[in-house]
Amino acid sequence: MSLTDYRDRVSVLVWVVLMGLAAQRLVVLPERTFTWTVMGSPITLTLTATTLLGALLAGLVATGTEAVLRAHPRSQSMAAGAPGLSTLTLSGRWVFWALPCALIVVALLVLPVAPSRLYWLLGLLLTGIALSLSMAGIYYTVDPFATGYRRARLGMNALTYGLALVLFLVVYRTRVRSIVSATEIMLLSGLLALELLRGSERPLSLVVLYAGITGLVLGQATWALNYWRLASLTGGLVLLVLFYDLVGLSQHALQGRINRRILLEFGLITVAALALIWEFAP
Repeated sequence: MSLTDYRDRVSVLVWVVLMGLAAQRLVVLPERTFTWTVMGSPITLTLTATTLLGALLAGLVATGTEAVLRAHPRSQSMAAGAPGLSTLTLSGRWVFWALPCALIVVALLVLPVAPSRLYWLLGLLLTGIALSLSMAGIYYTVDPFATGYRRARLGMNALTYGLALVLFLVVYRTRVRSIVSATEIMLLSGLLALELLRGSERPLSLVVLYAGITGLVLGQATWALNYWRLASLTGGLVLLVLFYDLVGLSQHALQGRINRRILLEFGLITVAALALIWEFAP
């Protein structure tokens, strides 16, 4: 299948997703509330139109990502019986869904808190651009030996870290209960870590394990930071530094390159970053 087919699929997906996100401001459905008691405290979960729309759009984006993967020449060669990349097997394809699904969920969290209609439109436009870039990045990072892989991988890394910062800032700013905010960050940061680690070419089970550990640690850190009276920018940046450290150390661990020099390097980077946050962040 040609490059034109791949772009056509991305175009259709982006427009459908943007219309779905726009419907968030228009669709009003009755809410359903469920209450449980967790560790002695009542926890209330409210199912709204946003919740249902998030599940629908996440499934749609996963399907669209699968369509983009099927447009790749490696996928077609596998369908024809030729050997292909292990990440394109049925059990490995789902790792490519992580970043687009996380992007849509973050958009659903960010757009409702836009201060005006202009900012909402700008956020919707940026979401469409980010989704398009993520799909293009996925297409060009399927084959690590293809031309343009390195540029695409760097672009995907930058997009993932940028999305992580937006996630941390928005969730930390909402000041919702830790059982909710920590869970959101745990799940979404795990998906973002999965995107950053999938290029290590290590067994999928190990990649998922390290991504899961990253998400779990970020969730626990969010729970702890919620007890501090930190500004949203400060809390978000601290979580970003922790996310960077965990992903970086996980990448070295997957490659078997953990040693004292690596630990010292990350330690110095962390101290310098925290010092800058302490000095300049509110």
